[in-house]
This record gives sequence, C-alpha cells and structure tokens, in this order.
Amino acid sequence: MKATKTNSSISYLLIGSGRVARHMGHYLNLLNISFESWDRSQDPHALARKVSSATHILLAISDGALAGFYRQHLAGHEKVVVQFSGAHHFEGMISAHPLMTFGPALYDLDFYKKIHFTLTGVSSLEEALPGIPNSSSVIEPSQKALYHSYCVLGGNFVTLLVGKMLSGFSEMKIPAEAAQVYVEKVLANTFADPAKALTGPLVRKDVETVNANLQALKNDPYQEIYQAFLKTYWPEYPRK
Repeated sequence: MKATKTNSSISYLLIGSGRVARHMGHYLNLLNISFESWDRSQDPHALARKVSSATHILLAISDGALAGFYRQHLAGHEKVVVQFSGAHHFEGMISAHPLMTFGPALYDLDFYKKIHFTLTGVSSLEEALPGIPNSSSVIEPSQKALYHSYCVLGGNFVTLLVGKMLSGFSEMKIPAEAAQVYVEKVLANTFADPAKALTGPLVRKDVETVNANLQALKNDPYQEIYQAFLKTYWPEYPRK
C-alpha cells in the first residue's frame, strides 16, 4: 500500500483495518502520499520497525482501544500520533475527526477533498496530516463529547429514521426513489434555511394529526421517538 512520496520528510504509518483505515488509506493513495500500514493480522514484530521509521502514526482503530494501544506501543516515541475519534481526546495524541460517514464503498478524490476535519490538540490540519488539503476546525477537548453528540443526532439518528421510513414504505409498496426525492429536498431546505425548513403537524400544531400518528405507532417502539420530538419541539402538546 505505497504510492509516490510527495514529501521525503514525512512518513506515514496507518494502523487499523476497519472502514476508516480503508478510506484513509485509499485517500492517501489518491493523493500520491506514501504510507506504510499495519493491523492485527500482520506480524506483531513488524509494528516496532514500522513505528520507528514513521514520523506520523495514524491510529484508525476503535475508540476503546486507543489509550491502551498508545501506552503499549507508542508512548515515549517522538512521533506525531493522530487518532480519528469524534468523541474522545487523549493526551499525547492529536484528534482529527473526519466529519463524514464511511460506507463499504470507497469514494473518489474530489469527494474526499470535501470532507471537513474537526481537530483537538493542534491549530491546523497541516500539523496533523501534512499534505492533506481539506478544510478543518479546531475545538477544545472539553467540547468533544458535545460535538460528537451533534454528529450522532444529525447523522446516525437520521439514518435510523430514514431507514424506518423506507422499511414502512416498502411494506406499503411505495418506491424508495419517491422517498429519496422527499428526503433530499428536506435536507436541501434545511441547509438553505434551518429555521424555516420544518413542515408538518408539529409546525401547524395539528393535534388531531399528531394523535392519529401516535395511535398508528402504538405497538411500535418508534412511537417513543415521535413523542420525544414532541416533547422537544412542542412541549405544550396536549397529551391525553
């Protein structure tokens, strides 16, 4: 997994084999940035050799393994260590969280360049990932958990909600393409004017429709999610 090196003073070691590691490795290749790689399927003795020859070590491993791996293999080495957790910051490591969802399919170069990185521990992306041209923001380590909660609300929870809608529509023989047009416009309107994008019975304060919705979901755990949004957006809703 090597490409033509663009800066002889920088030597990347990418550790991990999951989706983030696959996407980061692919992006580095597309940028013609040379790197070594290592994961648990490889000879453990090779890790020390690769660490010693690297200037920048990219830890694309699970959040729960980061602190232990750093203590066991990297503490005391004068290396730039970068991890990609959205929720956690650790002393001795830079956090460079890519604000993106990584599916099984790899992306193209133009798309990777659009990904925004949220940083802690440095003041610029160049300090963490030299040669990567993306935009970035810097937050305080104390803000990481809150930042990540926003990512989950806007990304993971949206995926669950849209997935639920698609499942229900499928049972009713409503095509996924129709739902896609709807959801894409919802998102476009939200980014265009988030304060005015919301439509539907909550905005209209339509008690009758909300009651009908809740009744239709009475045997579905998603009824509680609907009620949670009611409590958040319309706390004065006249509950039965």
